[in-house]
Amino acid sequence: MKTQLINSKPVVVCGAQCTSAHQHTAGAEPGFGAQVADFFKNLFNTNDWPPRWHCGTWSDFHGWLYIISDLLIWGSYFVIPLILVKIVTKRKDVPFPKIIWLFGAFIISCGTTHLLDAIVFWWPAYRLSALIRLITALISVTAVYTLYKVLPSLLNLRSVAELEREIAERKAVEAKLAENEQVLNKSLELLSRHNQQLKSFTHILSHNIRNHASNISLLTGLVDEETLDENNLEMFQKITTVSNRLNTTLQDLSTVIKIRESILEKQELNFKDTTQKVLDVLQSDIMASKAVIEQNFEVATVCFPGIYLESVIMNLISNGIKYAKPNVNPHICISTYTENGKTVLQHTDNGIGIDLELHGEKLFGLYKTFHQHTQAHGVGLFLIKNQIESQGGQITVQSKPGEGTTFKIIFNEQN
Repeated sequence: MKTQLINSKPVVVCGAQCTSAHQHTAGAEPGFGAQVADFFKNLFNTNDWPPRWHCGTWSDFHGWLYIISDLLIWGSYFVIPLILVKIVTKRKDVPFPKIIWLFGAFIISCGTTHLLDAIVFWWPAYRLSALIRLITALISVTAVYTLYKVLPSLLNLRSVAELEREIAERKAVEAKLAENEQVLNKSLELLSRHNQQLKSFTHILSHNIRNHASNISLLTGLVDEETLDENNLEMFQKITTVSNRLNTTLQDLSTVIKIRESILEKQELNFKDTTQKVLDVLQSDIMASKAVIEQNFEVATVCFPGIYLESVIMNLISNGIKYAKPNVNPHICISTYTENGKTVLQHTDNGIGIDLELHGEKLFGLYKTFHQHTQAHGVGLFLIKNQIESQGGQITVQSKPGEGTTFKIIFNEQN
């Protein structure tokens, strides 16, 4: 170390160590490759420079201010990534976690440069410092590029104010839903009570009317028609007819009520076996009408109450025979297949058909008839619809006058 006067003030400068290291013979400077090799070979060699304390005019205050500042920066730079790591590992929903890891590396590398700046006051590892700065530069450029790539997504992130407003709106909606749920529960409770009262009233009414109707039938049965004159006989026969129809109506209504109220267990049924039972019952009608029954069961089984499935198939086939075209043998096709993941039973006939534009809305109504037929009572389709819908299924119809009718029954086997 030597001292020279500048403006009459003594200044400490680097000594012979420093100057000799920078003296080169003209034309003897090594090439770039040799410089790189020498750089990494002497990466930790500090003989070419004196410690920073020995270069320049460092006062104790100036030097320690520089060192302490660098150490504090280095310490803070190392603590910040630790906090970021804890956030990323504890919160799995943090947006852009890769960016956070990259910025953690960037901050650590920056902190390392400040640590080395403090160390070179005693250990002049300027080559290592240059390498760390290069690594920091590369990480910095990568961080800038990555941040630029995700900038549109970052700009689309909702602000704290927006999130708070959304939370407030959601709480208001949840409060409204809770209020509506209370109202709905009260309505359901009231509806259930009214429904129970209606059931009780229906049973009482049905029971009382059936008693009266039975009494009328019993009384008419006791009358000896031979003792009546012609006028009274005609009137009595009309009373008997009305009494019989009243009993039939009450029996039909009782059946509907049982369908609505009863909960039948589903069982796995075979379409072919169930259809054969129905055909055995209708054998005489089939032979008399010379009906052809075609069967095609792509789906073999279904989960459904057995008594309901028999009733459905019975009513469909009997209607196909009953409403055949004059002088045309009935041809009925009953088939099953899968549609939208559900089992479908389809019944198609070549009968007289139905004018759906005229009768579509009341097709499945009770006692609704659409043809002048002596055996038409308007109960069969009504029962089918109630039996299907009681199990969560659906029934649809396609028909035109003179072109036959197709019924599609869609089963709901999950209920």
